Amino acid sequence: MPSHTLNKGNDLPFIRLDFLDALRCFAILYVFISHLVLIPQPNLAIPEWIAPFIINGGNAGVSLFFVLSAFSLSYSMDARAGETMLTRRFYIRRFFRIAPLFYFMMFIYWIRDAVSFHVLHPVSEVLINASLLFNLIPACISGFVWASWTIGVMVLLYLLFPLIHKCSRNLYAALALLMVTTIIARGWSFFVIRYGEATGYLAPDQMNYVWAFGFLQHLPVFVCGVVTYRLFFDYLLKMNQKARRLSGLLLILSFLFLYAILLTGPMQNIFWGMNILHGLCFSLLILGLGLKPFNFLVNTKTVGLGKASYSLYLFHPILIFTLVPVYYWCYGHLSVDILGFLSSLLITLIPLTVISLISYKYVERPGVVWGEKLIGNKYTA
Repeated sequence: MPSHTLNKGNDLPFIRLDFLDALRCFAILYVFISHLVLIPQPNLAIPEWIAPFIINGGNAGVSLFFVLSAFSLSYSMDARAGETMLTRRFYIRRFFRIAPLFYFMMFIYWIRDAVSFHVLHPVSEVLINASLLFNLIPACISGFVWASWTIGVMVLLYLLFPLIHKCSRNLYAALALLMVTTIIARGWSFFVIRYGEATGYLAPDQMNYVWAFGFLQHLPVFVCGVVTYRLFFDYLLKMNQKARRLSGLLLILSFLFLYAILLTGPMQNIFWGMNILHGLCFSLLILGLGLKPFNFLVNTKTVGLGKASYSLYLFHPILIFTLVPVYYWCYGHLSVDILGFLSSLLITLIPLTVISLISYKYVERPGVVWGEKLIGNKYTA
């Protein structure tokens, strides 16, 4: 991470923070490993001692993404505060960051579903997904691109973000916003569970999806990232170098301790629910790694994969589904479950990495360049 970013002010240009990209790498790997076990039916066998860690990975990894996104967007908005038409430019950048690859994946899935499953997604469904607002439509909330429900959540969070940023200009305001959004999320859950079907808003088979994927459910996790950003830049970075390193180490150890407790189960049903607990836990990790970016965690490889995390995320479900017969073959020829799992992991991760790096270079980056050209800037990041 460039040293001058540690003393960020509004007069500095926007520069990517390496520890955020490294954490994006770990987030997608966590999601990928979890889905590697869960997508095949029957699920891949894994040893009991690692099952809690892996099975929890999908939800946890997504929560980490949400916290990272809010932190990154807050940093970006402040670093670019001197730009004219800042909000308009924010929306343009967000659209061209996510839409090109998402539309490309929509095309791939439309063809695959038509050819392999004889399912033709109607024009109405295609248009709803293409609008990026499908999280608002219960029947389409999961999207027909696998795992794209998170895109639906993020788009609505993007739409709200300028207002969120305006309402959280200091740590105390951010904490107040966290409390308000937590109450909103709990109210949303109560409505969906108690009255979603009774009011006719939801069909019976939509209940679980809307409860789990509705953007209000994840709003407080996102706001955790705003709180983390304020705490990091407004307070922690004002400490001297020695205090930063010590605090960073203690925060990472606190994260490991609390997350280990979360994996045991009893805490998952208390306090504010599992999502918010994930948000709070991963806030500690972000703060810790930001203050003390260990080289074995934050390096060129993890940062590079983190930059391609969006491609890794959208490509991994279809690749896992395609390779399921290969996984079963591996398990059939290896007598130990962990060997079968590690073989399946390696067989998938290598092509997934190659595909995602190509996608990042030829789909994601050009999309970002188009957005900057529309704004009138020269893309240099």
